[in-house]
Amino acid sequence: MNGSFKELRNTKVKTIHRILIVLLSFSIILASLSANLTNTYGSVVDISNSIILLNPRVVDPNPNLIDIDGDLKNNVSLAANLTTERIGTIADAVSKLILLLDSNSTLSFSIGGTNHNNLTNGTLSSLNHSSNANNSSSTIIHPQRTSEGRSVVVAVYTPPDFIDLDKGTNHTTINILVNDTQATSIDLYRVPIVLVHGLWGDPNQTWIESNFNKTLRQSGFDTFYADYSEYNAITFDPYKNETIGNKPFGNYGIDSVRNETAKALKKYHNNSIAAAQVDIVGHSMGGLMARGFVQQADYMKQDNFMKGYIHRLITIGTPHFGGDLAGILYDHRDDWYCSKHKLSKLIALVPAQNCTEQPEQLKNFYNKIGFPLDQGGIESLIPGSDAYSHLCQTNVKSYAIAGSWKPNSNLNYALHELFYKYITGYPGFRLDEDAFNNEQNDLVVRLSSQLGGLLKNQTREQGENYTPPPKGAIYPNTIHSTRSLLAPDPNIFSEINSTHIQKDVVILLGSSDESKFADAIGIGSPCHVPNR
Repeated sequence: MNGSFKELRNTKVKTIHRILIVLLSFSIILASLSANLTNTYGSVVDISNSIILLNPRVVDPNPNLIDIDGDLKNNVSLAANLTTERIGTIADAVSKLILLLDSNSTLSFSIGGTNHNNLTNGTLSSLNHSSNANNSSSTIIHPQRTSEGRSVVVAVYTPPDFIDLDKGTNHTTINILVNDTQATSIDLYRVPIVLVHGLWGDPNQTWIESNFNKTLRQSGFDTFYADYSEYNAITFDPYKNETIGNKPFGNYGIDSVRNETAKALKKYHNNSIAAAQVDIVGHSMGGLMARGFVQQADYMKQDNFMKGYIHRLITIGTPHFGGDLAGILYDHRDDWYCSKHKLSKLIALVPAQNCTEQPEQLKNFYNKIGFPLDQGGIESLIPGSDAYSHLCQTNVKSYAIAGSWKPNSNLNYALHELFYKYITGYPGFRLDEDAFNNEQNDLVVRLSSQLGGLLKNQTREQGENYTPPPKGAIYPNTIHSTRSLLAPDPNIFSEINSTHIQKDVVILLGSSDESKFADAIGIGSPCHVPNR
C-alpha cells in the first residue's frame, strides 16, 4: 500500500512538473506574442490549427502609400509600417483605410450585415486590387512577407459615396468581420460642407442670417465658411492674381475655398477620421469661385487620390455664363448722378443734368453702400469677359439651382426696372427685354446662365413629398438675394432664404441617387487657358 502511495505520489509530482513546464512554455509564448504586438498591434495567431483573432490595426494610407497617379502602392512593407491610426472615414468614395493583421493564414474579410453584392457600407479589396473598380463587400486576402520578415495580411476598405442617416446624426458605425468573426468597427461620417458666398457678400449675411447654415446643421451636416468678404468685389478669374494695397496673393476668393477645404479636412484628421473631399454649396459668384478652384494646379493631389477636393458641387443662382446687369453697371460706372431717394437697399439715381445737388459718379455711390464696381468682380461678370473665357467646364458631380421672379414678384421687378431706367437714362428701358433678352431671370441672372448648361426647363413643384429632379431645378417666385427684395410681394423669397431651396439642398447632399447629379457643370464654357 505504501509502495502504491509512493508510486502515486511520484506520478503526481511528474504530472505537476509537466504542467509547470507547459505553463512556463505558454508564458514564454505569450510574452513573445506580447512583445510582437507592441510593434504590430493587430495579429492573428495560429495555435493547434485554431485561430485567435486580435484587433486589426486600422490605419490611413494617406499620403505615404499613395503614388503619383493617386493609386495605392502595392507595397506590403510600406503598408505594414503605416502609423496614422483612424477610427473612421467620411463617405466620399475616395478616402481609404488599411486593415492590417500579422498572420500566416489566408483570411476572409467582410462587412457585417451585408452580402457580397451589397455595397451600401463600402467595399473591401486586397492591396494589389485597390485601384480597380471595387465591387464587393467581402474579399479573401493571402498573407505576404514584408522586407522585415513579418507575415502580414493587408485589406483595403473604401467607403461608399453616401450614407443614409437619420436627421440630426452625422455618422454610423459598420462592423468588419475576419473569418466571420467580429474584428473591428469603422465609423462612417457625412462629407463636410464648405459654403461659399458671392459678390459683395459675407458668411453672416448669406448663410447665418438666412438660417441656411442652421438648416444644414440640424440635419446632421458639418459646415465651414469660405470667407473672402474683405475682398468680396474681386474677380473669379482662375488665372488672375490680385494685389490690393501692398498685399499680393492669388485669387482671394479661390484661395478662401482652398483654405477652408484644408481646414475642414484637417479637423477630421485631427479627430482620427480619414477625409479627402468636401461638398461645396456656392451662391452666386461663390459657385464660380468653386469652379475656379477646380482649375488650380493644386486641386488634384496625392492626398485626395488625384480625384480632386470636391465631392459634390451645388450652385445657387450662379451666373455660369455671365450676369447681364454687370455690363450695364460697368459701362455707367463713371457716369455722374445724384441721389433722389433710397428704395430699401437700392439707391434711386437722377442723371447729373437733372440734379439740384452736387452729383457723384456711380462707382462712388456704390462704394458708399459697400458694393464696389471697380475692383474686378463686376467687370468679370460681364458675359464674354476675359474671366469667363478662362473658365472651363467643371468636371465635378454638380447640381444647379435657379431662381425666377415670375410669376408673382411684380413689384420687385418694377422697382429694379426703374433703377436701371435711371442708370441708363432711358425712360423706355425694359428689364426683361433689354437686359435679359426676354428670358426668365431672378432679377440678376438669366435662367440659362444659372443652369450652367445642365437643362432647359425643369420647374420645382410643390408638395410635402417632393424630391428634387435630376441635375437642376427652377424655383418660381424666387429672386437673387435679400438685396433684391425691395417690396413686400407676398410669398416671395430670396434664393438663400427660400425654405424650399434649403430643404432640397439637404435632400441632395444626403441622396444616394447618383443620377441626381450631373457629371459636370458649365457645359460649353470657352476654356481659353492663358499662357503663363
